[in-house]
Amino acid sequence: MAKNERLEQEIAQMLKDRFRNRVIENVPEHTANLTNAYKKFSVQQDLKPGDIVVWKQGMKNKARPAEKEPAVVVEVLKEPIYDTESGAGTPYFHEPLNIALGLIDDDGDFLVFYYDSRRLELFQITI
Repeated sequence: MAKNERLEQEIAQMLKDRFRNRVIENVPEHTANLTNAYKKFSVQQDLKPGDIVVWKQGMKNKARPAEKEPAVVVEVLKEPIYDTESGAGTPYFHEPLNIALGLIDDDGDFLVFYYDSRRLELFQITI
């Protein structure tokens, strides 16, 4: 087995063990955090093309945009596209992707990706 493959397997096992053996130390605080996260997730904003958005705090589940990185709404889908991730144990399984966002990558290219709009909010400029 190649060194890289062995390292990848060790990292995968470490992550698997980390989540399998997780212990909730403060259950009341944890349940309060769950309730607050659910409330934040459930708040829907009326987003439209041209709006500038960012992740809601604690709702980022994709690599881009980065935390607090603005993106522009390109399209709001009438019917969501459902993520085809096959494993029901992943956060992407059957995720409703109902909004297209435009981002500028490190090369200056404009790229469009699809997201679940419940995880996004309007960008507020603070002066």
